Amino acid sequence: MLGSSAWVASLLQAHRAVALAASGLLYLLCLSGTLMVFHDEFARWEQPQISEFEQVTPAAVATATAAGLARVDETPHHFFIGLPVSGMPRMTVTADAQNWYANADGQLLGPVHAPWRDWLETLHYYLTLPGVLGLTLVGSLGVMMIALVGSGLLALPRLFRDAFRLRLRRSSQLAWTDLHNRVGVWASPMFFAIALTGAAIGLASAVSQAMAPTFSEGDTGAFFAPIFGSDMEGSEAPAPLAPADRALTRFHAEYPDLIPWYVSYHEPATEGQSAEILAKHPRRLIYGDNYAFDDAGQLQEPLGLSNGPLGQQLIAAFYPLHFGSYGGLVIKAAYALLGLLACVVIHSGLRIWLFKRAQRGRPSPRLAAAWNAIVWGGLAALAVLLLVTRSGLLGGQSLIPLFWGLLVAVLVLSQWQPGLDLRRGLCNATALLIGFTLAWDVATHGLLHRLTVVHGVRGGLGLLLLLCLVLGWRRPGRRLSDGQQDGPVQPAVSSASSS
Repeated sequence: MLGSSAWVASLLQAHRAVALAASGLLYLLCLSGTLMVFHDEFARWEQPQISEFEQVTPAAVATATAAGLARVDETPHHFFIGLPVSGMPRMTVTADAQNWYANADGQLLGPVHAPWRDWLETLHYYLTLPGVLGLTLVGSLGVMMIALVGSGLLALPRLFRDAFRLRLRRSSQLAWTDLHNRVGVWASPMFFAIALTGAAIGLASAVSQAMAPTFSEGDTGAFFAPIFGSDMEGSEAPAPLAPADRALTRFHAEYPDLIPWYVSYHEPATEGQSAEILAKHPRRLIYGDNYAFDDAGQLQEPLGLSNGPLGQQLIAAFYPLHFGSYGGLVIKAAYALLGLLACVVIHSGLRIWLFKRAQRGRPSPRLAAAWNAIVWGGLAALAVLLLVTRSGLLGGQSLIPLFWGLLVAVLVLSQWQPGLDLRRGLCNATALLIGFTLAWDVATHGLLHRLTVVHGVRGGLGLLLLLCLVLGWRRPGRRLSDGQQDGPVQPAVSSASSS
């Protein structure tokens, strides 16, 4: 009956389940984002045999272009040549969904095969949901994170007085509260920036789908044209390919301080083709600007991402600001640390909420067990996928049911046996899986590899392994000031007030 105690109880149960699911998705988003910071490094690590070089000649680009077009059966809608740049010193050739690496002479090598990198993109960009639906969910979680950062700051009346207060040796509730508040406050500017840019990137497709029928007759590409430009539609009759080598030669002469990044074609080798060079601008936060060239290789004016209206330049800065791709490995390391801190803030926030429920006489041991399953089960599931992708056992769409199946299995176990210490078991399992991955990698590609990035990725995974071992071997609980045990099931109760 509407309004009855049973009805209210069921609503509260549903509310708690939704809150737990939303927090869990936000946690997975931050965890995958931490790893996604190094997506280029992972791609290079997954195929360490590919030749790397810092520069490529315009003639080699023309050779790679011709070789890529010769590989496809029909004219691709979009065709790209990825040029070697700092952080990704390889040349790639992409024809719609097909892509290959090329050597410094422009000869095609094997196909690009980076299942682990691709999986991280699928999880972080879309949470494994299709297209616009996944982007919209991710963007909505970005909005939620903005709200959490703002409301959290407003809820701290002694924001500046307690800026350095950290009582880690007191009761569990005080330790978690101080950790949550201090990390949340000090990292809030970057949390806000990353959440804002992530929300904008994620929700852009949904906004275009909703607004395009009104403003651009349903054409979502035209909706974004004022910012990113648009592809010109024309005749599909065969025509000579717009010469990328001539365009690059002129580009180097006219813009010696800029770094060509991509040469892209729309409907290449047709009368309606359009072609452009995407170039990085050093010491600028924007991801780059586009310079179109015609059938004679003559350059046009830049699109305006570097010198256009302020709003256009600001949007062009969203991508580097969100992914940390504007300052080399130092900035990437800082972003990875921010991602880990975001995971800590989310985890501690749920722990504090569970503590307060216990203080009010309403402990939720099964809810606490479910949250532990999401936090540590998500980490272990990612470690499983790291091993199966690196060893070549699985890849592609098969990773989606494997990941969610593992997570659901851990959740079911947490409800069937809520007294299990999931943290210790799953952390140790994660460390073991990472160890197997490293052992396979060394056995396959040798201990001493010519690429520094291979040792960098191995070192990063080794640090993660050690962190998991520390968390796995840490005692499951410690005595609190009121004599209660802070175990994995029963949230601790502290008589001390939180800040």
